[in-house]
Amino acid sequence: MLEEESDWEDLPDILLEDIFTLLEPRYRHEASQVCRRWYETFYAPRVWEHFMLKGNILTKRRYSIFKGYQRETCPRKTQICLHRVGYLFKKITITPIHDFQHVYEFIRILRAFLGYFDEFPMPLLHTFHFTFTCETRGITGVILHGTGGKMMEELRHLLQNMKLLKDLKLNNLMLDEVEVSGLFEAIANNCSDTIQTLEILNFTKVPHPILDVTLFDNLHTLRTSPQHLDDEVIVILASSGVSNLHIIQGRYTCNADPVSDDAWRLLKEMAPHFRVTLEVRGHTKTPLMLQPHAPVNRIVYDSSNLKFPHETAIWIVHYYHTLLESFVQKQIPRTHGPRTFHDRGDAAFLMLVRSCPKLHTLIISERICTATALVIAKTKPSLQKYIVRKNGLLKRCDGPKTDNFFRNADIRKTARSYEATNQQISEILGGRWILMSDRHFKKL
Repeated sequence: MLEEESDWEDLPDILLEDIFTLLEPRYRHEASQVCRRWYETFYAPRVWEHFMLKGNILTKRRYSIFKGYQRETCPRKTQICLHRVGYLFKKITITPIHDFQHVYEFIRILRAFLGYFDEFPMPLLHTFHFTFTCETRGITGVILHGTGGKMMEELRHLLQNMKLLKDLKLNNLMLDEVEVSGLFEAIANNCSDTIQTLEILNFTKVPHPILDVTLFDNLHTLRTSPQHLDDEVIVILASSGVSNLHIIQGRYTCNADPVSDDAWRLLKEMAPHFRVTLEVRGHTKTPLMLQPHAPVNRIVYDSSNLKFPHETAIWIVHYYHTLLESFVQKQIPRTHGPRTFHDRGDAAFLMLVRSCPKLHTLIISERICTATALVIAKTKPSLQKYIVRKNGLLKRCDGPKTDNFFRNADIRKTARSYEATNQQISEILGGRWILMSDRHFKKL
């Protein structure tokens, strides 16, 4: 029997580039020394489209007499990286890093690199994402702090030197109100005509409306926290080019009042095609904050600590029943799931389906019964995307006897089997439908 030969040398370039993109810069450099072909792949444009700063990337080990060996930013590595492959960057992402000195040094070196050349050295760069680690844990517990002082000054100079950005994200900066001044003007210095998507979450520690969105002429999508909106901001958005507003609340979102009904009604008159998405994400236990009479067409639960209560469903139907198109639960719940019908979310989902004529996407991660899944399909056979977790489905029909659907003998019989439920819903929706496992649900 002939020995199998290695086919690495015959691997297509595109697959080799995909493998290199999965490696951290350090291991990419080590792999580039294997052979000439891998060296050439190391400098392929696709390999360096997205540069992500995280952990110990671009650092070196240094001994301290007080702390022992520590990792710190290596200016030489950072400069060589920017000079050799910086011109290939299309997207730069600074992930939450607890080593603030590392983040500060990288921002400082990147700012100096961009300001050194007469011509912009990163002509392909169109996306910059920065998320600050505003939470640290110490002996006294959790401490929240913002981006201020020298780091904020360097970040302002960096944004002032960037050109032709289309997508900008600045999250969890937690600034004081006096530190906000001048930041958006610095961004608009070179990017006022190019920025199309802007994400500003938890920008300040206290409610502070962001009125500077008027500096960006071609902005069409704005993602922000509830504390950065008020009536004046909504009126400004109505007269601007923004058509999509994502209101996102999370763990660090501070208490804020919703925008008034009159402001939302005025926005509907001035911009009838304006749409709003309400989203709650992260490890928060604060209920979803509703915006009365806003043009909401999408609601997203991206938190494993929150359920969909019946009271919230009543208000959602009252405010948004004419426009709501999507309701999505992204995370598998980690809270205790009640087993009785009236304590579960069955009634809330049924109300949503029966009251929202434009609803076409429904993704449920909570615990419901098989009969409820069947009734939803029978009530809304026009659903384009309908997903239910198998581990969250109870094999029973325990709905109210006053509901004709739950009294139906066929539904009660079908609800006793997962296979029969799959087959029945597939026939109703006119396509193959299966209960989704948790493994596949996480990949959505």
